[in-house]
Amino acid sequence: MDLYLRLIRLTLLFTFVLIIVGGATRVYDAGMACPDWPHCYGYYVPFPESKIPGGYMVAGQHYTWWQVALEWGHRALASLVGFGLLAIVALAIARIRKGLNLPQETLALGLTVALLVTQIGLGGLTVLKSNIHWSVVLHLGNAMLFFGALAWLRRVVASGGQAAAVPAPVVTRWAFYAMPLLVWLTMLIGAFVSSSHAGGVCGGLFSCAGQWMPSPKADLGQHIHMQHRLYALLTFALSVGLIILAKRTAPALRKVALHVHVMVLGQVVLGIATLYSFASYPQFYYPLSIAHLGWGTLLWLAALGAVFTLRYGKHGRYHG
Repeated sequence: MDLYLRLIRLTLLFTFVLIIVGGATRVYDAGMACPDWPHCYGYYVPFPESKIPGGYMVAGQHYTWWQVALEWGHRALASLVGFGLLAIVALAIARIRKGLNLPQETLALGLTVALLVTQIGLGGLTVLKSNIHWSVVLHLGNAMLFFGALAWLRRVVASGGQAAAVPAPVVTRWAFYAMPLLVWLTMLIGAFVSSSHAGGVCGGLFSCAGQWMPSPKADLGQHIHMQHRLYALLTFALSVGLIILAKRTAPALRKVALHVHVMVLGQVVLGIATLYSFASYPQFYYPLSIAHLGWGTLLWLAALGAVFTLRYGKHGRYHG
């Protein structure tokens, strides 16, 4: 049991790192640094550059070793996550044969495996489609679902089958269920903004070129950018609502609601800093953009953790 849980936690950690490296790969325009898949310039290890005929050239563009390392590292980490999940499945089968599997464990594991298979296919699609914005959105969205399913599996196994739902009114429960959905949708729109290079099209706060919501026909980039801001505002408002609802109707959820709110606040601050980096301090745009994704991933985990606490009772410090 200890080995099984530790392996799930380690795979969850590697998945988080994988998401961050994937974000860095996108930000540094390294998504096409390896033009073929699953190889990279015909090799599994494409280093040093001197062994590649013609060097790191793709469609007339030369990529640096750093860009190739990012894309190659992203694929290597994905392989580690895949092997980690295979080991988890092997241990899970052994548990099933001994009758030790827990309620919902098989469902959580099956969902995790299905999402990983989908993610592998979407990874190949992003390369084949030259990282077109919609493929990046699908890739990130599914990655978050995989990360969430793995977190669910960890929560089920860590509970040892012991679950005690926190009593709460229907409105409070649905508000907690809505938070991870809203966070996920905001991240999808953010991925579209980033991959379509629309992060700086609106300038600073609060309007966009004097408009609150530009028409998608006039400028799709501006429209999507403001959609991202709108969803971020709705997420912030809902996080405040969770605190109020928890305080009034479910005191046991107050701590996790406050944690989600703090995470949302931090994400908003990072988003504003990233926004102003375009014109004021462009040298910090890359690290800020990566930090924005990383914090958003932790926010997604916190929102899911609140739901886990609601469904299964308190376990662990923050994430259900």
